[in-house]
Amino acid sequence: MKTNILRSGMIALWLILAYQVGSAAEIATRSKNYIDDTRDNYFSGWKALITNAYPTDVLESGRWFHPSPTPKAFAEGNIKPFSIELRAKLRNNSTDGLIVVKDDAIVGQYFRYGFGSDDIHLVQSTGKVFTSFAIQPVYDRIGTKGLNQSLSSYLPKLKGKFFGEATLAQTLDMKNGMEWTENYEDPTTATMLSGPVAGWDPIDPKKGAESWYERMFDFPKYGDHGKTWVYNNSSVIAASLAAAAIDERPFSELVQDSYNTLGFEDRSWYVSNAFNELSAEGGQAMSIRDHAKLGRFMLKTSDSAYVDDVWDMIGDKNDQAVMVFLKKYPFAKAYKNYWYKLDDNVILALGSSGQFLYVDRSKNLIISKFSSYVEGQGLGEFAEGFSIIAEIAALY
Repeated sequence: MKTNILRSGMIALWLILAYQVGSAAEIATRSKNYIDDTRDNYFSGWKALITNAYPTDVLESGRWFHPSPTPKAFAEGNIKPFSIELRAKLRNNSTDGLIVVKDDAIVGQYFRYGFGSDDIHLVQSTGKVFTSFAIQPVYDRIGTKGLNQSLSSYLPKLKGKFFGEATLAQTLDMKNGMEWTENYEDPTTATMLSGPVAGWDPIDPKKGAESWYERMFDFPKYGDHGKTWVYNNSSVIAASLAAAAIDERPFSELVQDSYNTLGFEDRSWYVSNAFNELSAEGGQAMSIRDHAKLGRFMLKTSDSAYVDDVWDMIGDKNDQAVMVFLKKYPFAKAYKNYWYKLDDNVILALGSSGQFLYVDRSKNLIISKFSSYVEGQGLGEFAEGFSIIAEIAALY
C-alpha cells in the first residue's frame, strides 16, 4: 500500500475543507459528521469520502484498466442547472457527482467542489452489474443449459463444498444458500473479513496472502440453493471465476473487453489481491461518465439474452427465493444478474455509501450518482437518495 503520510494527510484535509462549501450551519453540521467520526476501519464518515475518491492511495492493492480504443462519449445536451433547492438536497445527501443522460446526451449534472466528470470514484456494489455485464458474452453463448450447471463443474476447487453445488444462474441472482453477513460496522462479519482477502485491506500477517478459495466459500449453510436469497459477495466472485473458466482466459480480459464494448473514455482502477483475483463484488473505480455507459447498453441492446433477462425479470411470488428477496427489498419487484427492477421500465444498481445507476427505458434516461454517505449503509440517507433520483427523473 502506498504510504505517503504527508500526502494522505493533505488529501484528507483538502477533501474535508472542499466538501464544506455552504452556509456556516452546513459547515458545522458536516464538520461534526466527518471530522468527529472515529470509526477508522469502516466505510463510513470521512473515510468513505477519501476512499471513494482516492482508492489507489487508500486501498491495499489493485490494477489499472485502459480506456476503450474507440471511446463512445455522450453528446452534450442543453444542460440546465438544477434549482438551488435541489442542489442543497444533493449536497446534504453527500453527493460527490451526478449526471443525467437523456437520449444519449448529458442534460444535467452536479459535482461537489473538487470532483469532476473524469475523476475516478469507487462504485461499490453497483460494480456487481458491471461484473455480470463482463460475463454477458459468456452468458449469451452458454444459454440456459450452461447457466444451470453447478459452479463446481466449472471450478474444480469448489468440489465438495456446499457453495459449489449452487448453479451459475443461482449465483448471478444471489439464490445460493451459503450464510453471509453484510455489515460494515462490525469487523467480524463476512464482508469485513473479506477485505484482506480481496485486496481492500492490508493482508493479515498471521494468515498471509489468501485466495478467495481458501476461506470465503466456506461459510455455513443458510438455506437450500435456489430456495433462499442471501446478499453476498462470494456469489459475485464465483460468477467472475466461473466465466473466466468457461472462456478459458483471465477475468481481467473479460473486464477490459466489456469496457471496450461500452466505450470507456477514461482509465479505471480495480481492487485486486495477490493472486490477481479482481474484487468483482464492487472494487471497481471509474469516472461517472463511464459508469453511466452501462445504462446506455441496457437501453440500446436488443440482441442479448442477458439484457432481455434483466428487463423481463418477474418477481414470481410462487418462487420461495423471490419472496425472501421481496421481503428484504420492498422497493423492488424483482432481481436479476445483480440488477433491481423497480417497475416494467426501470432497473437500478445500488452500492454502499450511496452509489446509484438508474435506467428508465420509457424515458431513454440514465441517472448516475456517486456519493460518500456519512453512514455507509444508512437507511435515512439512502431513502433521501431515492427521493432525489425520483425528483430528478420527473424533470425529464
